[in-house]
Amino acid sequence: MKTLFLDMEWGQIYGSYRRDFIPIEIGAVISSLEDDVPVLESKKFCNDIDIVIRKNIINDIGKTVGFSETVANIGKREYQKQFDHSYRLKKPDKRVARGLLIRVLNDLRQYIHSLFRRYHVAQIVLFGGREDLNWLKKANVNISNIKIVDIQCVIRKEIHYLFSLDKISLIIAFYSNNKFFGSNNFRYPLPDRYKYLIKPHRAIGDACRIFVVYKEFYCAKSEFVQQCSSYFYANQTHKMITNTVIKSSSVIAN
Repeated sequence: MKTLFLDMEWGQIYGSYRRDFIPIEIGAVISSLEDDVPVLESKKFCNDIDIVIRKNIINDIGKTVGFSETVANIGKREYQKQFDHSYRLKKPDKRVARGLLIRVLNDLRQYIHSLFRRYHVAQIVLFGGREDLNWLKKANVNISNIKIVDIQCVIRKEIHYLFSLDKISLIIAFYSNNKFFGSNNFRYPLPDRYKYLIKPHRAIGDACRIFVVYKEFYCAKSEFVQQCSSYFYANQTHKMITNTVIKSSSVIAN
């Protein structure tokens, strides 16, 4: 029986008044205890619709300090188009978008069920996966006999801090190159078709990060916990020093 490490990316339908979203990409890593060589799978929904792509901007310690917004049409392979906050869809375009969402959810259900059948999936591992689960439910994916694990919540119970995937990836020294992906303790072969796609906030890239985080937590736990504690202490200290400097500067200015 296999474990499926899952990540989904979705985008806001550009100009939707209620901030309607649509799935755009699925990434999956499939692995088991018996066979430590993971299998990578992914699917992109290439539809002719404009969507908003939001990306977090992080600093050198993995903290989100802002975000960027651009518009893309994956079906037309149009990217980095300018985002206009005032743009709104007209009613005919809204009907088209709703019909497209129904088709995408059907495709999502069929794809996930095909992974379940092909790999005999018994467990799904997510990271902060509440929205991913919501999409699976919207698509009527049958997960009644599958164990769901949110590794972000598991780590929080152990360390008493809610780490983002960006921070955890920095802590474990996640990396990818043309041949491998992994961390300080683990290394896995990277199929040629994915060697340029293992990036943060790409579905297959984040699925790989989730997989390696899981391996670090369960197979190198004492080192993992120590690394997280050291990161937390170092950055809390840095924050205290920064706040002290800011307060001192304010006093001097006054």
